[in-house]
Amino acid sequence: MLDLLKAHKWTYIKLAADDGFRAALKQKNSITVAGVVMYLELVSGRGGSLLAEYYTRDPEKAHAAADKLKAAGLRLNIVRSGPNYVVYIATTDLLKLAEEDDAVRRAVALYLAEKAKNGTPRQREIAEKILQRHPFLNPGLLLLQNQ
Repeated sequence: MLDLLKAHKWTYIKLAADDGFRAALKQKNSITVAGVVMYLELVSGRGGSLLAEYYTRDPEKAHAAADKLKAAGLRLNIVRSGPNYVVYIATTDLLKLAEEDDAVRRAVALYLAEKAKNGTPRQREIAEKILQRHPFLNPGLLLLQNQ
């Protein structure tokens, strides 16, 4: 019954307890940029933003990923988050990349549509704002273009 209600707290419980569910969700929310597998995440800052992130505990892997992304012409950031290094692409560059790359555009559009439908109230708000500001991410238009 909780699955039918799509309660976000139930999803958190399943993420903690079910490895298969966690792996499927990670794959669904990932994109590959310049050979680096990154995960999409909505961040609830002032206006909210969308990031593509790569996590590692090894600083050499973080710098190697950063070098690959820089070679692709992307601006990125490396920050320390607990024991992890996070290499991330900010919203502006991610949206530019989505305009150029159909696979990234499709992944971002589907991620935002999912969050607009089934996310927490704050995630729904952020996803809807991004979709309204950037109509090329409308998942309905992407489906029509593929037919």
